[in-house]
Amino acid sequence: MAATISGTSVLMVSFEWIVEDIEETKTVLSKMILFNGDKVFRVSVKKTTDKNPTLIFLATNLNRMGMRVKEIRYSQQGLQSHLKMKENEIKKEKDGESLQLFTAHLTERLLGKCIFTFSIWIEGSVTGYCYHLSDRLITQQFWNASAKHEHGIDVELMCKDKTFSAHKAILAARSPIFAAEFANDHPAKDEGSHQIHVEDVDPSVMEEFLYFLYTGQPKTVLANDELLKLASRYQLTTLENLCRAALTKIDVQQAMNCMSSLNPAATGMHQEVKASSSVLIRPDAEIVIDHDQSVSTFQCCWELKVDAKALFPNTVIEYQHEKLFSPHLTGKVHGFVVKKPWIHLVCVNHRNFGFKAMNGFYSTDGKTWIEMKKRKAEDVELFLFVGQTSETFRDGCRVTFCMEMASTIENYHYELMDTSWTTQLWQFALEHKWTDVEIFVGAVKLEAHRVVLSARSPVLNVLLGDIDHLGKSSMAVEENIDVEVVEVFLKFLYTGRLDMTATNKQLLQLAESYEVETLLKICQLANRISADVTSKLDALPCKIDIADKPAVSFQMDLEVVNLFLKFLHTGSLDPSVSQTQMVALAEMYEAKTLSKISKLVSEISSDVDKLTTFILTFF
Repeated sequence: MAATISGTSVLMVSFEWIVEDIEETKTVLSKMILFNGDKVFRVSVKKTTDKNPTLIFLATNLNRMGMRVKEIRYSQQGLQSHLKMKENEIKKEKDGESLQLFTAHLTERLLGKCIFTFSIWIEGSVTGYCYHLSDRLITQQFWNASAKHEHGIDVELMCKDKTFSAHKAILAARSPIFAAEFANDHPAKDEGSHQIHVEDVDPSVMEEFLYFLYTGQPKTVLANDELLKLASRYQLTTLENLCRAALTKIDVQQAMNCMSSLNPAATGMHQEVKASSSVLIRPDAEIVIDHDQSVSTFQCCWELKVDAKALFPNTVIEYQHEKLFSPHLTGKVHGFVVKKPWIHLVCVNHRNFGFKAMNGFYSTDGKTWIEMKKRKAEDVELFLFVGQTSETFRDGCRVTFCMEMASTIENYHYELMDTSWTTQLWQFALEHKWTDVEIFVGAVKLEAHRVVLSARSPVLNVLLGDIDHLGKSSMAVEENIDVEVVEVFLKFLYTGRLDMTATNKQLLQLAESYEVETLLKICQLANRISADVTSKLDALPCKIDIADKPAVSFQMDLEVVNLFLKFLHTGSLDPSVSQTQMVALAEMYEAKTLSKISKLVSEISSDVDKLTTFILTFF
């Protein structure tokens, strides 16, 4: 059985810095670079007369967005390799980083025009605020339940002259303080909404607080003392930590630390100011980083054992519970060594699961990243990334792949969010806390919250809206659906995340029956996969050792390969073999005569008279 490895996805944004008219001893700065509407980045080439220049990347106040830079990679025009920049240590406050400095010493002097490409890897500024794939409709649907007073409102928060509507189940799941306050309440006994008075914050801040509580994301700004006060009072730990980090400001000591890292000989700020007389701003226009929310970067590590198996795609890389990638080498094994092999990453069926592979990189040391060339085989729905190494591979070698993936399903993509938001309410459902709906799957009873079911499914909204809600509502699911599938379906309603393959027919049936928009799109797409394409992931590949012809994975019978080799030596063709496989081999090796013959044979093989006439007249 093939080994399976998995990885993680992160937010990565890129931009180009084009520098014109570089002079020998000038230091060049960009203008401030805009990201998410704020000026947070700046890049520079610091030059001296006695050594090669230093490339500098500075991130400022990214903490105000709840973010920090995890890693910076850069490349220069014409180079396939991307290099990791070193993060310089800067003294920071306890709660957050307002300055981050990255540097790289260039190996050559720069003159004239130069183009740098930067890849910025971004993560949450605090623990618990991470990058996740989910149905993004869930934030809108949950927030509308509060903002539009829908789906069983049973709490009112009175803030000065404004009243906000909410749901006990959601507030209790997210805050232990709210849970304690509601502990003595019971849905069946309540005659009206539970009222909570909060008079010491502005109503706009209360709205910000509720938005984060309902969606796991900030609505606007995090650097707000009143928002921090509410987060602390109601023990929303992630929001509290985000606010503390966002309120951290750049101070003199941080600035001096940053300057000292760039120029250890400097003893005071005045020396740096004096040096600014030789600084140029290039370009004059501001740089804006546009980020496509549908794009994320997937990274995983392949630790390989160098033997004959390394030359076949027998290792599977899972992406979102689907077997989409398979790596292997092309080269000759000498003992337990492969010299300068080609590295292949085969992407199978990714489009059928709503993902599009865009760019691929590999690294053997985690510092230098080599861009892999794209090779397509559209007829078998494979997408290949290949790259040749200059290294010798031995047992235990680690290859890290970095794949840029785009989601092709609307509203199904990655975003930074409070990870507890995706689990707390679901955990309440599993523990039957504040649940008001019973779901029967045969003899098995599951429980859920009306607000979640009604917000996420228009069918369930109508169904539950017609039921008397003095006690728990009851509903039954079709008897042909497995309990495990219903649980996965419910978890998707709660979290927007899918915990099984979308090819499951019962899951598709539930998505159709209850009109869960995003899940329906995912399942419909996944169930279009042909068995022929799916089988190719575990199939034996035909190997090509010629450097510019990377291997492609096909289901290839050994007999066909032998007959193909025989044709190359003798020119004799056996018409009884699989013509589909023979055509594939001929096209891969550019055996043009065989390719033409095989296609003709394939076209007329169903007509015995034509086939025999063709064979006799051709030979």
